[in-house]
Amino acid sequence: MNKQPSKESLKDKLKGVFGLTSRIPTKQTESKTSEFIITSDVLKELAPESGLSNRIRAINHVCDLAKSKKFEEHAVEALWKAVEDMMQPEQPPEARHAVLLLLRAIIQGQGERLGPLRAYFFKIIWDYQPCNEDLPERLGVFKALTENGKDVTYLEDEIARFVVVWMETGLTADFLHVLVNLVKFNSCYLDQNVSLMVQKICLLCNRTTSSTDIEVALQVLDAVVCYNCLPSDSLTIFIITLCRTVNVKEFCESCWKLMRKVLGTHLGHSAIYTMCRIMEERAYTEDAALLRGAVFFVGMALWGAHRLPALKNTPTLVLPSFYKAMNCANEVVSYEIVLSVTRLIKKYGKELQVVTWDILLAIIERLLQQIQSSGSPELKSIVFELLSTVEELYEQNDYHGSTERFFSLVEKCAEKRPDASVLTLISYRATVHPSC
Repeated sequence: MNKQPSKESLKDKLKGVFGLTSRIPTKQTESKTSEFIITSDVLKELAPESGLSNRIRAINHVCDLAKSKKFEEHAVEALWKAVEDMMQPEQPPEARHAVLLLLRAIIQGQGERLGPLRAYFFKIIWDYQPCNEDLPERLGVFKALTENGKDVTYLEDEIARFVVVWMETGLTADFLHVLVNLVKFNSCYLDQNVSLMVQKICLLCNRTTSSTDIEVALQVLDAVVCYNCLPSDSLTIFIITLCRTVNVKEFCESCWKLMRKVLGTHLGHSAIYTMCRIMEERAYTEDAALLRGAVFFVGMALWGAHRLPALKNTPTLVLPSFYKAMNCANEVVSYEIVLSVTRLIKKYGKELQVVTWDILLAIIERLLQQIQSSGSPELKSIVFELLSTVEELYEQNDYHGSTERFFSLVEKCAEKRPDASVLTLISYRATVHPSC
């Protein structure tokens, strides 16, 4: 069978002979042609012979290029070799800052091409000397390197130790923001040092007066609870931190939400026990904020509006700790105890048995003694409201405690009670001791 004659024209044949045929560009050739070449002139401007001011000017120019162009293969290594001497400790700060700025620009613009160089740049900011200098600039490089803590490719083996070391010198709100993401996205690489991290963050919370630091520190602790696991050996300092911080009005809600998450874990009962122990220990007798926080959390968890049904601690088990917390002379603790006890009686008073009422009456007696010797008008007012709440239960036949003991307490402050309360007292006395 004869071949079909070629339809190729003479013009096309001649183009083929002289190599002029049009070629369809491949992705690889497109990529190569779009790469930016770092020329010898650029490297010369970056060399030590150019002088510091010229080198910094050249670095700034390369920074702009790095963000907008893709460099040719091995260009990054060549750039680093040209400027690495500027990172020596004896160099002026502006030289080191310029190089750190260059590293940050290279990472941001060439990130997906760096590969193992990521680990090398990480080592540069970690082994930095002096280790406590240029922290904001080095953190900027770290943030670029990890995408604000989300990506630790090539850094997995060292990231946990780096975090702990950095927290010794650079525990700022900016770093804590990165740490939130590190915990959320890379918690498996931090396991070995989570306990130490929690301890340092709790110490920051307890010492700082910066609301920004406290806010971000709580976010880190929340991330640990949600994405990792709060270590049991960190529970006490974690509880103490939240008990103190909950006294700051702007953090009250976030502290309760975080505490509620912990109480909902396997550490829930241990957390309640820890707070009861805090209320009982003499070492904390003068720490009113801590005691108030413990009373608040225990009451909210066991009989508050958003109590946790999974917790099996009964009021009978925790109220003795409330009583011991009243050894603190500061009335903010007593005020919180009155609020918590009143909430308990209003919600569950009908279900409380004699043994629970014995402890409640002991607390009420202690409160009455406290307001007789001192006490603000606000404290006196809510203590008397507490008495009225118990009286309402009695009148509804839902009070299951010792009536004699309760009315003995009412009698001690009868001159300050409303007429209805005094009439109830007289009626009770008449019933128990009728006139002959």
